[in-house]
Amino acid sequence: MDQTQLLKGVLELAVLAVIARGETYGYEILSTLERAGFDGVGDASVYGTLRRLEQAGHLSSRLAASDSGPARKYYAVTPSGAEQLQAGTDSWSRINSAFEGLVKP
Repeated sequence: MDQTQLLKGVLELAVLAVIARGETYGYEILSTLERAGFDGVGDASVYGTLRRLEQAGHLSSRLAASDSGPARKYYAVTPSGAEQLQAGTDSWSRINSAFEGLVKP
């Protein structure tokens, strides 16, 4: 099965989960996702997801100077983003339980 399609379905939730740990920037979000096992996620997918979440009001952002290059855009979860994360986590738990019921006799 192609893992890419599964990742697309959970990427927004995963990005919100990473940022909910604390304010962070795009490259660090991508690195955290990769360390967690989201190997098939590319830069464009993560940055596109960040834009969509910010446009939806689930993230806020600020620019901060960087010692090693251009300014970084830091993201934080807004109250609506926290609600979205909770709702998504609840849905994911229900889906996971239902799936486990199918594959475990």
